[in-house]
Amino acid sequence: MKYQNVLLACLLWGWLQSSPAFAVLVPQPIGMYVEEVDGLSIEDDLIVDSADLLSHEKRVREVLELQSRLGAYDQSLGQKWIDLAHNAVKLSQPESAARLFQLGLHNLRLNAGLTTDKQVIALSEWIAVLKRLGDTESLGEQLQYRYRITGFGVADWTEESLGYALEYFDHELAGFATSDWLANENKVIRFERHLNDVIERSCEGESASALWCAPLVKRRLHLLYLIAFAVEPFVEDRQTRNGLPPKFLADRSLYDEQLVVLERNAYQSGVRMLEKAIALEADPVDLELALADWRWFFGRRGAAKDVYRKLHDSHPELFSVAQALPQDLTGAVTSRAEPDTYPSTYRFTVNKQGKARDLSLQSEGGEGSDPNRVRKALRDIRFRPSLDSEGEVIESEVVGSYRYLR
Repeated sequence: MKYQNVLLACLLWGWLQSSPAFAVLVPQPIGMYVEEVDGLSIEDDLIVDSADLLSHEKRVREVLELQSRLGAYDQSLGQKWIDLAHNAVKLSQPESAARLFQLGLHNLRLNAGLTTDKQVIALSEWIAVLKRLGDTESLGEQLQYRYRITGFGVADWTEESLGYALEYFDHELAGFATSDWLANENKVIRFERHLNDVIERSCEGESASALWCAPLVKRRLHLLYLIAFAVEPFVEDRQTRNGLPPKFLADRSLYDEQLVVLERNAYQSGVRMLEKAIALEADPVDLELALADWRWFFGRRGAAKDVYRKLHDSHPELFSVAQALPQDLTGAVTSRAEPDTYPSTYRFTVNKQGKARDLSLQSEGGEGSDPNRVRKALRDIRFRPSLDSEGEVIESEVVGSYRYLR
């Protein structure tokens, strides 16, 4: 009985909160530690009747009583917990819904197997709830688990399994872009190797298909951007490691060497990968643009401008305003900003080399903002240039709001 009371208290705790915090979906961070404030809050204006909440509480108590008689692992309980989780979602109680999905999925895994359609559906619903809550740590764990049980990039792709993979990859990329790589180098290296293996299976040989290849290539390209941004300053920043144990530093040195090799080969690796993906496509506009952007980022402006001009003839909207690179390689992700992290708004000029100049602070969010670090980060970012009506590169003015997340 004591266990039931504790579990019930946990399930009902979220209902007592007057205004639960909901997450925000934002574009993938640009550079390292910079998040563009251009997101949509995942929330609703549902007004919940207290009688509905009381009815839901009663149903939870009934299932708990049933569990005490049948045992926690009785197979009839899994679907009951899932049904209660759905009801909690309808009642706009995401914290309780997350706990109920967790109970239901644990039961389904024990009784119905790890890869059943029923479990994948319930897991996806739980993931949607975790997105609303902004619980990025739990969200990452469940995205990885779903990716693993639906093929882990080894089985033949379906539209559904590819979607699960891309969602997991995008979440990991956002984590790498907003966290210190110290003690995480090995994770970055393993992720890069896995992505590379997945792309080789999806983009080469008889099973190669543009449908699977293009979105996967874009994710690895985004990772290569992060490696280009992060590795050199990270490896050079040795003074922050003075207080660490010698064995830890020795392990880090090995990982640093591997990261340096990845950075050294990043440009050519990205070019070769994109050229192979373009060869599979019937209409490779987005990949040709991605390749031109990659060349522009590394200062190969002549080759990049030739492609920009060609694409401008048929898609001028792509060059109406300068865009921070990387651009359009991933889907939206859950913001990792803390509640007290406020944006700073800057107006600046993007020159013909794609660099931000003449930055002018328009507004800052207050004590939780970090305008100086935002300014420095914007200066380090390369932008796809704007083109005039003749397809020539021109300077352009940009106004944007950004958060610094380190």
